This record gives sequence, structure tokens and C-alpha cells, in this order.
Amino acid sequence: MNRGLRFKGIIVLIILLGSVYFLYPTLRRVSMSAEELARLELEQPEKYDELIGESIKLGLDLSGGMHLVLEVDDSQLKDDEKADVVDRAREIIVNRVDQFGVAEPTIQKQGAKRILVQLPGLQDAERAKRLIGQTAMLEWRLIRQQQELAAVLTSLDRAFREVHADSLVEVEPAGADSAAAAGADSIPAMDSLLMRPLESMSIDVPLQTVDKDKPFTSMLVSFYRDWVLVAEENVPRVRRMLAAPEAQQAIPKDSEFFWDEEWMPMPEGGGRGKFLFLTAKDEVISGSNLVNANPQPNPETPNQLLVSFQFNRKGAREFARFTGENVGRYTAILLDGKVRSYPIMRTKIPDGQGVIEGSFTDQEARDLAIVLRAGALPADMFIIEERTVGPSLGSDSIRMGVRAALFGLLVVVLFMLIYYKISGIIATLALLFNLLILGGLLAYLGASLTLPGIAGIILTIGMAIDANVLIFERIREELRKAKTIRSSIDAGYDRAFTTILDANLTTLITAVVLWQFGTGPIKGFATTLSIGIVASMFTALVFSRLVFDLWTRSGRVKTLSI
Repeated sequence: MNRGLRFKGIIVLIILLGSVYFLYPTLRRVSMSAEELARLELEQPEKYDELIGESIKLGLDLSGGMHLVLEVDDSQLKDDEKADVVDRAREIIVNRVDQFGVAEPTIQKQGAKRILVQLPGLQDAERAKRLIGQTAMLEWRLIRQQQELAAVLTSLDRAFREVHADSLVEVEPAGADSAAAAGADSIPAMDSLLMRPLESMSIDVPLQTVDKDKPFTSMLVSFYRDWVLVAEENVPRVRRMLAAPEAQQAIPKDSEFFWDEEWMPMPEGGGRGKFLFLTAKDEVISGSNLVNANPQPNPETPNQLLVSFQFNRKGAREFARFTGENVGRYTAILLDGKVRSYPIMRTKIPDGQGVIEGSFTDQEARDLAIVLRAGALPADMFIIEERTVGPSLGSDSIRMGVRAALFGLLVVVLFMLIYYKISGIIATLALLFNLLILGGLLAYLGASLTLPGIAGIILTIGMAIDANVLIFERIREELRKAKTIRSSIDAGYDRAFTTILDANLTTLITAVVLWQFGTGPIKGFATTLSIGIVASMFTALVFSRLVFDLWTRSGRVKTLSI
């Protein structure tokens, strides 16, 4: 064997063994039943993760999952903050999804303000949307004391007094008897409510009665510590009143109202209500310096969870100052504009550690910890496109795609065997080698196989055979000129080379452009097509030539079966 033939043989053998090596985990995974996979995951989780990680990944359309397109709302940001807001949002979403545990997600920027998120294999759509879209703006705010809150409530009453109450709220009388019995004099004075605990509160005024002398405070049930309680039926009315221009003028610029996240049982009478807090704008600790957050059991109520957090050095200094200067005061822990907890600061906290309490389920506590660790989104985000692909639809797509590929392969192989005889067998071997290289490279590169990707494989089958047809027809022409078998093979490959190179190179350029600028399905098609083109050129020009050379090098072949 001459040196050139030996070199080609070594190259082909290396590529063959490498393709088999990288494709083996995928073949092993496909051959295992669902029960065997489940048992491997339970008994040997490390080997299971290794097997899944080294196998060809399935795209969203084959494995099922979620497809989201998010748009960033930067209307509230300053001009200098808008420059990289989408890139920052994408990085934060990547961090959240990585901790969420989704295998092979696709998260990429689309246009100027959009982010594409594809989560293969994920079926809990609502949880994913909450996790991805939550802005997670965590803050600690000082709660104004009773006297300060009472003064603001008095200002709100004064601001609304000139306006007829019926024009601001929808009054629904509680009944003729109760309405007649409830006059302005029956409403307890604000001072008498200040120090009365919630548990012993007794309110005689019907909750839906409006006192025109106190149009705002008559919507409240009572004070409790440094905040007030609002009955459920009055919460929408109070929200509308606080949003009115009169309220905005009455509320001090350094203060802001916030609602409790949880509903509270009403005193004496059933029903439920929400706490309304007045917080200081100038006494705020941001959660931007958080470095860690984890769910853990609540020591006081072991069946409930809380989320512990840890500040970095800078955040710990700010938190120590904040707690040290406000010992004995209440603080509101806000997440996305809602009060999640309102502990009292009994001592200075110098180490920057604390907890967020709430009625969390296991999943809610884990998700909150993920969001806090990943950081807050720099702007609000809106879902403008959403698709969920079920696993059954993905299985159907796989079955139909594989069936189409096998049918196309079978038809092509039969044609080559019938028309080109023994040379058709060489073309078939080259085609199978082509598919082996394609699968091995998909596994090695970690690319995801999609339904359009299967279409790319089917197209590759046709293009690979097309290269062999060009070569075989050139060899036939040379044989008709009464040339020897060796010279006919050499001339056939040499003259077909330029045509094959031109045709495949132009297609490869198109595939690369599609991969660079396409998204989702288009990128999957371009990936398999690009790999298939390179593999088909190698198998047609190198592998099949090597087989012909080995077949005819002895000189004993008198006629070429082509």
C-alpha cells in the first residue's frame, strides 16, 4: 500500500472511531427503555447525568417544553440605563434558568428589545413564567410610626373632603337598618383607635358605609401597631383613592404606601383584610448587594419555610447601619412592591444575615431563593409570544421524522443498488458513514436536534447521493472512451471535484448565513445541513475514493460494476 493510500485509511479510521465514540451514548440511551432510564437515574444519578449530557439533545419541538418571547419595557429607565438593559436582563434570565435545572435551554437576544427563551422538557409553564418574568426588586423600608401615619391619614381625609365620596368610590349600602343606625357620630375617633390591639377591636360602623367627613379613614377597619387594616371589600376602593391626584398631593414626598402580600383574618365578624403600610422613601436598603439566599425550615413553625439571605461586605455595612439606627422600629421587607414580612428590629444586625418569612410552599421558597440569588431584572418584561409543546406531540414528531428519514434512505439505497450495482454499495456505505459523522458531530458539539434539523438530515441524504452520482457518471464517461479502470476512476473523481465543490460550497454559505441570523427552527435546520454538507464532501471525495482504490489497486478487476 502506497503512502497516500495509507494516510487516507488512517484519516478515515480516526473519523470513523471518533464518530462511533461520540454517538455511542445516544445509541445506548435510545436502546434503553423508560424503566431502565428511571432505574439508572435513581440508582446511579452520576452515570445518568453523564449519559444524558453526552447524548444528542432534542430540541423543543421534539422533547416538548416552553417557547417564550419576552419584551423589555425600558420606558421608565434613564437614557444611560437603556444601552445594555436587554443584555443585562438576558444574563439574569440565564442565571435563573440555570438554577431552575432546565437542560439545554436556549436564551438569546432578538432584535433591540426582545429575548427568546426556549426550555426543552419543561412542563410546568406557570412556574417557569413566574420565575423568568419576576423583577424581584427586594427592599427593606422603614415603616412610619403610628403618629406619622395618623397625620397622613388626616391629610388624606382633608384632601378628599371637598370631593363627594360617591364620585370616588362605588358605595354599596350594607342594608337599610345598619345604614340608618350608622351615622357620622358612630365612627370612633382616630385617636381612640391608635393604641387598641387588633384582637380586641370592635368596629360598629358597617364596612361599606362612607362617612363624608372622613372619606378615606372610614374605608379602614382599624390601626394595628404602626399600620392599618382594610377589609377585603374595601381594598379596591382604597387602591383607587390612593392613586387619585388628591392622594398624591396629600402623601408626603418622602413616604409611600404599600400593601401586605398576605390576607389577614378580620377581628370579630369573619372575613379577611389586608394590612396597609406607610413606609419611608429615605430609609431604604436595596437587595442589590445580596450574595446568597436559601430556603430553610422556620424554627418556630417547622412545617413552614422561610428564606435566609446573606449580604456582601458593602451590603452588610449598610444593613448594620440601618438596623442600628432604627432599633425598636418595624421594617417592611418588600418584594416587587408587596410587603412579604414586617419584623421589628430588636438589635443591630452587624453580619448582614437575615430571613424573609411568609406562608411559602416548598416550591415557592426555592423559587424565591433562586430569584434573589440571580438578581433583579433591570426592567419589567412582558410575554409577547408563548407556545407550549407537550411531550406526546414531541414523540409524534420524532416518530414521523425518523420514519421520513428511513423511507428516504431506503428509496435512495434501492435506486443506487439497482442503477449502479456494486458501485451503488460503495455509495450506500459512504451515505451511512455520512450519517454516522453527522450524528457524532451533533453529540460532540452539544447541538440540539430539532424537527427542521431532521429535515436537514433528509436533505443531506439527497445531497450526499448527488455527489456520488456525479462521480459515477464521470467514471462511466471515461469507461466509454475505452480507458482503463484505474484511469477512469482517477479522471472521474478529478473532473467531478470542481462541480461537487461549487455546489456544496454555495449551499454551505447559505447554511452558515441561516445559522448566524436565524433563530429556533431555522438554526436547527442550518446546523444539520452544514454538518451534513461537510460530511458528504468527505465521504464522497475521500471515503468512496479510498474504497475504489482498495478494490482496484491489485489490477485483477477487469470490469467495473457501475
